[in-house]
Amino acid sequence: MAFECSVLLAFYELRDEDIARLADLEPVFEKNADELVAAFYRHLLAFPETRTLLRAPKVTERLLADQREYLCSLAEPVIDEAYLERRRHIGDVHERIGLAPTWYLGAYSLYETLLTPLVIDAFPGEIERSRRLLTTLRRRLHLDSSLALETYVDRRERDLEYLNQQLAESGRKLARDLETTGVELRTSRARAQAAERLASIGTLVAGLAHEIGTPMGVIQGHAKLLEPAVQDENARWRLRTIQAQIARIARIMESLLNMARPSARRTRVPVQLGPLLDSTLAFLTERLTRRRVEVVREYGEVPSVTADAEALQQVFLNLVMNAIDAMPRGGQLRVRVAPADGGAEVRIADTGTGIPPEVAQRIFDPFFTTKEAGQGHGLGLAVAQGIAQDHGGEIEIVRTGPEGTEFRVVLAAQ
Repeated sequence: MAFECSVLLAFYELRDEDIARLADLEPVFEKNADELVAAFYRHLLAFPETRTLLRAPKVTERLLADQREYLCSLAEPVIDEAYLERRRHIGDVHERIGLAPTWYLGAYSLYETLLTPLVIDAFPGEIERSRRLLTTLRRRLHLDSSLALETYVDRRERDLEYLNQQLAESGRKLARDLETTGVELRTSRARAQAAERLASIGTLVAGLAHEIGTPMGVIQGHAKLLEPAVQDENARWRLRTIQAQIARIARIMESLLNMARPSARRTRVPVQLGPLLDSTLAFLTERLTRRRVEVVREYGEVPSVTADAEALQQVFLNLVMNAIDAMPRGGQLRVRVAPADGGAEVRIADTGTGIPPEVAQRIFDPFFTTKEAGQGHGLGLAVAQGIAQDHGGEIEIVRTGPEGTEFRVVLAAQ
């Protein structure tokens, strides 16, 4: 904090008439300036730290010239705001070249020691005059040293403020990271719990599927046999409804079985993705045509992947059927194959309306669906993700929005 000139002069008891009287010392300073500066320089060279600072000749030359000018300025008859600013500037220069306050204060002490006998010798027999001049000179030196030190204090305050800001920012970042880690941890825990529940359900369903599958097959067979024997159209409709619902149950059970099936039981062979995608799209030709969906194929050169071709086709079937469902008024389905991380990637993109963020977060959860009742059981993408992971791969949503949605399937090479 910088004080006004009048406050500083009052604090150091520097009256105008005393300051004006220092002009009597100008001949003393001019005569002895070079000798005093040389003594000051020798004093600095006595210490390793200051010798390091004075290694450059230009720095030494500039420092000695400034010191001579400073010594002569001690006889100036006026102390005003401009004088204070010059003194603060001296401290600023010394602070920038790395001269510590210790050496700076030592210089003032040295000058005070060297100047005292010179002043006494300049006025022989005038003890009172010499005493007043020395008192004013010491006060002036103390004022000058305090002004120079303001620069160091200001610098330290700026450094502390900067450190405080850095610490505050680090604290905020740490809090954000902690919150993010907490969210990820909670998400991972929830997924692990879901996977554990799913594994238990899968084991249970695998057993039930075999038990339920047989009577379901019997019911469906009898319903089919009965259909031509029934003349009443309403009864025939009921039989067809029974068959449709049994088929739906069969599809659900098959999906659940796919999730529960151990991967070791699947046969892995080298699979070319292009032909597999073509056969997948061929299965859905009627559906694509009916929905007025244009298919664009972009197949790049990729290595074959080691996979269960049937399971992998189910992955692409699920993704393509979802893409078709996302374009009820028609659109474009783009299927791309490209190399990725030593393996291959398949991108399936539609021009539908996109997926809301809250839905996208749960889209791979089992039994999660936004389709109307009877239109989907929420297992398609969960099964697809399970198959991809079983093959050492991954499925992710690359983008989604008003322009459509794109899924990316990454698979390891053979």
